[in-house]
Amino acid sequence: MRAGQRTGADAVSWVAAADHVSARARRAARAHREDFRAKSARLAVVLSLFLVLLAAALLIGGRIVIDPMLQSAAAARGTDRLGAIVYAMPDGIFCRHLSFDNVTAELTEGAVEKCADELTRGRKSRPPNFAWGH
Repeated sequence: MRAGQRTGADAVSWVAAADHVSARARRAARAHREDFRAKSARLAVVLSLFLVLLAAALLIGGRIVIDPMLQSAAAARGTDRLGAIVYAMPDGIFCRHLSFDNVTAELTEGAVEKCADELTRGRKSRPPNFAWGH
């Protein structure tokens, strides 16, 4: 029986040693996971700061580069011009003149004058009368 007791004692010491090794391995694995999480968090913070810096540079730099191009295009187009609107009255003989100011966005009504021939060409002299229900 002594031999059986020794094997039992050896088995118990072996289990204790295995438990001691596995606890050490668990601590090492936990430390490795914590290091990995810390490195991942640092990487996420650095990348987000880089992204913010890049966005700010694009926003400011883009505005600095694009703004003069837009201003020169607007100056070349002549934004202070007036637009003329002419449309024929229902009788086809007289036309109503309006002008639109691009700077102030003001619509100014002009005189009612006789239409030029190119506006009334192809139109009947008088449009047909309209009545509801006929």
